[in-house]
This record gives sequence, structure tokens and C-alpha cells, in this order.
Amino acid sequence: MTLREKYICNQIAVANAIKIKLTGGKDNMCIKNNISPIPQSFEYLCGSDVVLGVPGKAFYRIETTFECQDELAKSAVKLLQDTLEGLLNVCSCCADGDVAITLAMGDAPEGVKNSEQAYSIVVADNSITVTGFGTAGLYYGVVTLKQCLKIEENVLKLPCMKILDWPNLKTRGQFMESRYGSNLMTLGDWKHVVDHMAGMKMNQLVVSVYGCWCVQYDGRVSEYLYVPIKKYSKLKTPVVIRYYSPEKRAWVDSEQLPPMFEQDFFGELIKYGKTRGVTVFPLFNSYGHNTLIPAQYPEVSAKDESGEPSLTGFCTSNPKTYEMLFSIYDEIIDRYLIPNGIDSFHVGLDEVWDGLAHNAKDVFKSRSPWCKCPECKNMSRKELFINHAVRILKHLRDRGMKNIYMYHDMLIGHGEADTANSTEDMVKALHDNNLIDNVVIDWWTYSDFQDKLMFQTTHPELGFRRTVKPWNGYYHWTVLTNPLRNIYLLAKMGTEEGVEGMQSYSAWDESYDRNHICQADYSWNFKGAGSISAVTDRYVNRNFGAQYEKARRAFELIDLITEARNEKKEDGSPVLSKYGILLSTLSYYFYSYVRTGKPYPRIFPGEALSIINSDRENYLREINEIAAMAKEASALLDEVAADPRCNTRMAKRFGYEVENYHCLAEDYLALVKMMDIA
Repeated sequence: MTLREKYICNQIAVANAIKIKLTGGKDNMCIKNNISPIPQSFEYLCGSDVVLGVPGKAFYRIETTFECQDELAKSAVKLLQDTLEGLLNVCSCCADGDVAITLAMGDAPEGVKNSEQAYSIVVADNSITVTGFGTAGLYYGVVTLKQCLKIEENVLKLPCMKILDWPNLKTRGQFMESRYGSNLMTLGDWKHVVDHMAGMKMNQLVVSVYGCWCVQYDGRVSEYLYVPIKKYSKLKTPVVIRYYSPEKRAWVDSEQLPPMFEQDFFGELIKYGKTRGVTVFPLFNSYGHNTLIPAQYPEVSAKDESGEPSLTGFCTSNPKTYEMLFSIYDEIIDRYLIPNGIDSFHVGLDEVWDGLAHNAKDVFKSRSPWCKCPECKNMSRKELFINHAVRILKHLRDRGMKNIYMYHDMLIGHGEADTANSTEDMVKALHDNNLIDNVVIDWWTYSDFQDKLMFQTTHPELGFRRTVKPWNGYYHWTVLTNPLRNIYLLAKMGTEEGVEGMQSYSAWDESYDRNHICQADYSWNFKGAGSISAVTDRYVNRNFGAQYEKARRAFELIDLITEARNEKKEDGSPVLSKYGILLSTLSYYFYSYVRTGKPYPRIFPGEALSIINSDRENYLREINEIAAMAKEASALLDEVAADPRCNTRMAKRFGYEVENYHCLAEDYLALVKMMDIA
């Protein structure tokens, strides 16, 4: 270090000593709140901040006490190098200052859970040591160190501190539904998702590579397949592209295949995830949410009472069904999973329901995924379901899958009374078939209220593997929702009942950023995360601290606009909620579904206006309040977005969402006025 550099460091040390004496070190305690997720143990140590450099000059050097052979360990080193280079504009490989930043591997202290993912950080005596108790822990330690770095008066430094941290839940991540939006994501988009998740110390990304719904848009069944199945080339789900081109002065109608399918990059995504500590694996549904396969290959379809293919579900008495399913599974395993060392697979098996619009030829015909052929019709739906589940679970186990996920809802009769009270039967079947160590039951429910959850326990007393699934956001094509209470409730239940993980149901949208951070906090350190209000306070401070009061008020308004309500009127009918009005009454999405007794396509916005007129006074009061609150939130977020000290990109993103609320509310207020004039 030169004399000038020593002089700078001495001056900084004097200033810090004065500051610490005046503030008692409290200024540095906010560093803990910059860490995401919130750490288990954080202690501020006495001593001056450790100075790492000023722009153009590095006062540090990076040392490692291990050989970087593991991809994730290499990523940890590179993340640290890239972070410091970006902040100081000095090549980290050339930095040879007096402050040693040591990356080490070690043994976890007693009492640390999930030690492979645990780490410690000690900043003291002008040195920094990050110790991973596994390679994942090393990576997470560097992520935390990055979050603790601060620049004050053009000086990069760290407070003296000691952190010991580990996750409560072993697996934390998101399930990305195959739906509108993800079917257009490029490899770059998916890598961005992985990076975002890694920055929150999430370690699972489940991609739905096959799922189907019903007729909603373009006169087609909404079907999604994200990986090409070479043996069954008829399985394709093109995306309809339709828009008006001002340049051409004409409508453009075309189709394209999902980029993941067309470019076949699922394996590349899995490989990239491993460099960030994120295990990427597929969900491929096979009973409910299944119309494409039986429509294209009707020989494996469920049969109706007359013996005709229902074009949904499977005939589970037909050997060809499993010949086809196992061939598909094997292709996915052999092409994507085994080459990348992945031993996890999700089979779905949710919502196996009779329903309308499962085929575009007759949208009002109810079709059943439950086969009624001579062999199947003599079995109960409970038997059909458990037998099918066991058969595919055994095949996946035999192919080396050690973590096979399946949904819980059919085991408790959700939407299908004949399969109720099946949890114990399923657990017995898992034991009988030597599957108990391989299968994880995925418990999902999306209510904001304890009494409205689909279940009140995950049944830990039965001794099987479990994970819980809140939702972080799904209706990204309509309005921004606020599921923080749902995330809290599922995290609380999961923590108390000792589940192994939390895997949220989600669609990718950056406006769900606060929701993702909330899940990261509660799944890593439920007790330390505190209240939902505390989670939001930290989020606002991290991103918009220079305009905290305005940003906090904007989020308060967003939460009021999207608040679900559980009260009832005197007559027993539910109280109107702004959330329900925005999502279910004013937005188009739910009118895209076929409903008995209503024409199709549905009359929109006519149906919505009829609903409003049925309780005009109360609806208009709520809609006017939405408009007023959204207008106020929009103005506040405009001010936040104008301050370069804030995360302007996210401020603009949330500003767009509240403008959407405002526009939707004002549109309907204008339509009501037009009706009155007419």
C-alpha cells in the first residue's frame, strides 16, 4: 500500500471511529436488513469499517484455501471478483492490497441445520473470511457479502461483523407454470430467473414442461409443451401471434413454437442452474391437465361410456398408455436429467376433474379424464388414481429419480369427492412399493385466510416427505396481486410441521419481486423474518430507502387495493373486496372460460357491468376507491422513480402496475356513465 493509500485509510478510520462513538454503531445495524433472506445470526463487532478501496484503487486481495473444482465454488469466486471489479473498476485478479478476503471451506458448528448450505462471515482486524460449510454455503456466503458492501463518500467498505447463517428449509424455490408468458421466454429470460433466484438463496426451479387447461383463446385448448418428444412428433403446441401492424396497416396472424421447445435448450438451462446453486427439473403432468396427448394419440385416451375416446386423461388399463408415458419420461431423463446429474422429477397429478371445453369441437360437452372402459369402470376413482400414481412413481424411481414430487389435492378430494381421505392409503402404497424415501407430497393452497386453506395440516404424523406450496403470483396478464399472507401461512405451517421445503406456484413477472423476497425470508428464517409488515419495510428500505416514506405509502395503497376479505354481511353473503373486484369482475381473464348457461365467447364487458349493476352502490364505491388510491400511489411512485438513489427500474415497474389498477377502474366508471346516458 502506498503512503497516500495509507493516509486515506487512516482518515477513513478516524471518521468511522467518531461516527461509531456518536451513533453507538447503530448505523451499521441496518446492514443486517440489507441481507436477503434475513440471516439467522448477525453480530456487529467493535472496530473500524474495513476499507476495500476507492474507484480505481483496490486495497484488498482474494485468497482461497481450497481447489476450485466444483462449478458452484468457481461461481462463488467469480461472483466476488465480478462484484468488486464492478464497484471499483479494478481487476480483482490483479488486486494485491493489505486486506485479505479469504474464501474457505470448513465444518459447520453444532446445531446448524442443512449444513451444506450454511456459511459464516467474519469481518475484523482488517480482514474478511467467508467460510462455506458446503459449496452451496460458500456461494450463499458470497451473496451475503455482496449485499453487505456499502459505498460512502466514494469509499467501498464493510462493517466489522460476524454472521452465522443457514436455511430452516432444505429446498426453497419456485414452480413456473406453463402458461401465458413462460411459453415465450428465451434462454436469456430463463437464465435471468435463475440469477434472480440465486440472489435470494433459492435453490429449486421446477419448470412445467407439459400442462393443459381448456378452450380459452383463439378457439383452441390452452396446451403447452416445452420440450420436443422425438418419438411422438405430433406433440407440439404453437403460440398464436395476432396483432395489428400500423406499418403494414393490417392484422398479422402467425404462429411460433415456444423457444424452449424450438431451440431445445432445457438441458442448457439445467446446466446453467447448477452454476448458481439452483436445481432445475421438470414437471410433466399425466392425468389431469392432460388433453394434448390423448387428442393426438387417442388410443391411450380415457374412454367414455360408449367406448369413444374422451380426448382427456388416460385409460390406465391400457398397456399402451404406460408404454407411451414411460417412453416420454425416459426421453426427458436421458436427454436432460442424467447428463446434468439431476435426480428430481415432478409428476403433477393435480385437479383430475371432469370439465367443459376440454376439446374445441364441442366446448359445452363435459369430458372426463376418468376412463370408463370395461376394465376401468369397475374400479373406484381412488383406486384408479393411486394405482396410476404408484405405477409412474415406480418407473421414475427405477430410472434413478430420488426426489419425485406429486401434488396432494386429489388425496383429500379437492374437486373430486371420490378420492377424499386418500392420504393414508397413498402413504401405505408408498411403503408397500418401497417408494416412501423417494416421493415428496407437494401441498398447495392459495388462500390468505387460515380457515380458507384447503388443508390445516400436512400430516407429519404419517411419516412421509412433504413440501408446501403457496403462490407468489400467477395472474400476471391481468393485475398485480398480493399473496404475502398466503406465503406467511404456508411457511408457518411448514416450519411448525417440519416439511423439507417450500416450492411456490408462480409465473415469472418482476412485479412479483416483493412476493419472492417474502418467500425467501420465510423459508430461510421464519422466526427472524418477523411480520409481513417487517418484510415489506425491509423491502422498501433496500430498494427505495432515499424515498422511504413515499414508497412505503405507495405499498400501503397497493396492499389495500389488493386486500382479500373474509367478512360476511348480515345476510351471510361475502363482503366485497377490491381484490375480488379487480381480478374476477373487471379483468377479462375469467370471462375467457366456458360456463354452463352462458354463450361462448362470453359477453364482455357486458357480464361485468351486469354484476356491477346487481349491487351498484357498493361496487361503485369500491371501484371509485380503487381509482383514487391507484392515482395517489402512481404519483408517489413517479417521485420515487425520479430519484436515482432508488431502484428506479422497480419503482417504474410498480408504477405501471398501479396505473393498470387506475386504468381498469376508470374504464368501468366511464362505461357506467355511458350506460346512464344511454
